[in-house]
Amino acid sequence: MESIIIVADLGRMTAYRITQDELQPGTSPAFDELADVNLENLHSKVSDRVTDKAGRFSYGSGSIAVGERHHEEREAEDQQLHSIIGNIERVAGDGDQAIYLAAPQTMMRQLIEALSPKVRKRIRRDLALNLVKAPKLDLLKRFQLA
Repeated sequence: MESIIIVADLGRMTAYRITQDELQPGTSPAFDELADVNLENLHSKVSDRVTDKAGRFSYGSGSIAVGERHHEEREAEDQQLHSIIGNIERVAGDGDQAIYLAAPQTMMRQLIEALSPKVRKRIRRDLALNLVKAPKLDLLKRFQLA
């Protein structure tokens, strides 16, 4: 039996191929890392990403405000979400393995809705939890694969 476990949050997405030896059911499954994508740079603070002074307001004489970036944080989160979706689509590929997905509740609905129908129908269980830092064996228990 072969399946894929994908865990994601806005900063990281990790995917594993889980292979269980059907001839020896008492053995631990093998974890093969398919992807480990770090999106921390996109999730950093605006002040960490913006290095120039445009948009920072100086109130001295002769200064002009270039403009505010009200939606920059939301745009960065949208970029991260789209990047995660693209990586999930790439990892899932055209295979037929069952997919087990975990992501924080704040992004789970958007994530599932944005996935292609082919990938969405392969999802056997989705957990609205942030399990990115969870140990591999804990993932098996959470998805009830062990």
